[in-house]
Amino acid sequence: MSLNMSNSTLVTSAGPSRTSMYIGAGIMLVTLVLGIVGNILIMIVISLRKDLTNIIHTFVVSLCINDIINLSLNNTLVTSSYITGRWPTGMLGCEMSTHFTVLLMGSSLWHTALIAIHRLIVVVFNNFYKKISKKGYTIFVLVFCRVVPLLFLCQPSLGHMAYYEPKLIRCIVKKNYGPFTLLVSIFLMMIPSLILIVCYIAIFIKVHQSSQAFRAHRHKEWLKREIQITKMFGIVFLLIMVGYIPYGIVRAIDKTLSYDSDFYVFITVFFAVANCFNPVVYGVMDRQIRSACLEVFRWRRLVIDDTQASPEFLHKETMTIHTRMSVEIDDCTARSNMIQLES
Repeated sequence: MSLNMSNSTLVTSAGPSRTSMYIGAGIMLVTLVLGIVGNILIMIVISLRKDLTNIIHTFVVSLCINDIINLSLNNTLVTSSYITGRWPTGMLGCEMSTHFTVLLMGSSLWHTALIAIHRLIVVVFNNFYKKISKKGYTIFVLVFCRVVPLLFLCQPSLGHMAYYEPKLIRCIVKKNYGPFTLLVSIFLMMIPSLILIVCYIAIFIKVHQSSQAFRAHRHKEWLKREIQITKMFGIVFLLIMVGYIPYGIVRAIDKTLSYDSDFYVFITVFFAVANCFNPVVYGVMDRQIRSACLEVFRWRRLVIDDTQASPEFLHKETMTIHTRMSVEIDDCTARSNMIQLES
């Protein structure tokens, strides 16, 4: 390999233009900060509010953790590489970033697939849902969605499976590891996607059949709530796929990397931006999360207003309150004296 493996950084000799890298880095940096802050905010409001403690919001917190890890590691490294024109770590870090990008995406896809099964049981088999252990299923989802992707890192070739591609300013898996790439695609992308699609079709068929049967207001409200939750996780799934599919299709077609480097910057930025929008989906689609976040901003604004209030104003306000209380006490005393005189 033309790159010196002992160097601590990997430098690009023939890559995208400076203009495309700086524009891409600027867009990614803004969305990176917003994505991390948004996910942390969602986690905080769910953790602090007891009324938000349920299975659905536990799944949301788990997805937020995935997003924060992905944004803090992969997106940060790619953004840094576009700013400096070089990969910021050594070869091992470059390869691990390639693996973790796919594995974290696979973990998120398995989240959405198992959540789709949960939605199917709730909406279609509600009587069965009342009998199963909610805590047990939640633990199963949280463990399974992380263990399965990590299993693909348990192999002796780890650390020697990728090579640095200057045109992309990153590492890509070597061609002789095609079977590994195929297995990753099947188990981390195709199977969870297929599970989600089948579950959602069954859910919406059931909803269509039941829309006339549920005439009572309580049943309609429950069904509306469950469908809203189902749609929310469906949009999260679509964001993952919309972000990854363009890049995946281009890489599958352009096996010789003949496309322009700036074009790869564009689809990489598109993928990175899509990864940052999950907090927006949670805020827009979940009324409880949206209300809790708005309360945080209102509280913050009240704190700022209180700290900006002048000491003189606060003193006058305190004196006014004390004076008003004294007047009310005097009035009460005078009235009691009058009553005693009359009696």
